[in-house]
Amino acid sequence: MRIISITNKHGDISLINPNQITRIWDEQFQGETQVLITLSCGHLIRTKFTTVDHALDYIQRASSHSMT
Repeated sequence: MRIISITNKHGDISLINPNQITRIWDEQFQGETQVLITLSCGHLIRTKFTTVDHALDYIQRASSHSMT
């Protein structure tokens, strides 16, 4: 299983399995565009990404996180 690290708007880091991502989209929230990721379990992550393209590029290229 591949695990990647995603940082949310508050600086908190989540380790996620990219195979569990069901939706990546952007929306206006408090006057700014935010990119959100939804996982198959229903968890929503408000990311630090500025565009959906940047998020998708990172998810495709990110190296796996090593569990130590």
